[in-house]
Amino acid sequence: MMKKEFLASVMTHVRSKDAKKIVTKELEQHIKANTDHYLKDGYSAEEAELKAVEQMGSPLAIGTKFNKIYKPKLDWTLILLFLTVLGLGTLPLLVLKNADLALSWLSKGAGISLGILIVGGLLFLNYKSWERKGWIFFTIGTIILLIAASGMNLYWFIKTINGRPYFTIGLFSTDTSIVLPFYLIAWASFFKNPKMKTWLLGLLFVISLTLLFNTLNFASCCVYFMMVMFMYWFSGRKQIVITTLLAATSTVLAAVVLWNQMVPFRKTRIHAFLDPHKFPSSEGYIAIQAEKILKEVSWGFQSIPKNGLFIPESHTDFVYLTLTYLFGWGFSLFLLAILSVIIVKMALMAVKINDEFGKLLIIGGLTIYSVQLLYNIGMIFGLLPIIGMSLPFISYGTVPILINSMVIGIALSIYRRKNLIIN
Repeated sequence: MMKKEFLASVMTHVRSKDAKKIVTKELEQHIKANTDHYLKDGYSAEEAELKAVEQMGSPLAIGTKFNKIYKPKLDWTLILLFLTVLGLGTLPLLVLKNADLALSWLSKGAGISLGILIVGGLLFLNYKSWERKGWIFFTIGTIILLIAASGMNLYWFIKTINGRPYFTIGLFSTDTSIVLPFYLIAWASFFKNPKMKTWLLGLLFVISLTLLFNTLNFASCCVYFMMVMFMYWFSGRKQIVITTLLAATSTVLAAVVLWNQMVPFRKTRIHAFLDPHKFPSSEGYIAIQAEKILKEVSWGFQSIPKNGLFIPESHTDFVYLTLTYLFGWGFSLFLLAILSVIIVKMALMAVKINDEFGKLLIIGGLTIYSVQLLYNIGMIFGLLPIIGMSLPFISYGTVPILINSMVIGIALSIYRRKNLIIN
């Protein structure tokens, strides 16, 4: 049997297309090494190849072995957790069905369906195809921010609500948080590329963060800042401690400058966070209400007070507070545990991934998810300022579901191919 016939026979027992490429390359290297050995012993080219192939062994045994080694891996635990939190995300519609809120099962169902489709699509997509396209993804994200920050009168496309721009396409509407997945891929590509200078990375980060800040999307600014910082820290680049200290110092200086230039009502919000009882009827109202509600939470079930909704955004930013009040501390801890296990699973994934680009993608995605979860909980318990941070998968809204579904889908895609990457 000649090499071509041997490889074709082996490949009939290897199912994965990606694995076929890896196995073919590996077997060709072995056959070439054996062929060169026999050529040196005086065999003709044809005889040397025949003996080299014969030495390899049974195509069936080899194909079966490699198929088992390179079989794509599915993390069924993370998939089950993802489906569970999607299901739990319907609770606000059930418990607040009689409230005067614009809640739609059609919209929620569409969000859940799109989330599942995104995870399924990314699961079977080869993430390595993004590795050299960082500039493309960065450009897309930056163009979106430039359009949003430009203030152009595109009423059919851009609407401004409370000073923040929203993109509207038909029934779909999103704020500038939609740039996070694009920047996630871009920064993983940049940090993986040793040719990218640190000063250039810093410049790109300042430009993109400034544009995002100008859209008044402070929650996404917080998520984006932490995402880039964690990805940079785990990128293993040189002088990482020095540059991190410089970044921290620059952040403090920038905060001082922003504080001096901040309009009075925004300063009042910060003062209200420090002492909400000084502003009981304005900026401190929500924090005071949250504090009162938490004091009334029990370990059993409760109904919504007769006077109706007891806090604004009870189905979005403060949905965890709503569910905690209605179902008690036991359910509250259960929900927090489910959401937290996703963090643990993704962290364990990152440890198992040898591909640097894939590892950075998981770390960045993990940061996007974790910052939302931790900040939302901290916000509800009065530990962090109220900035409109949603609870992953549970808060009502389509865009947060889509962004976090992308995070889960990318992580599953990377894990699925962890044995198929040729470094």
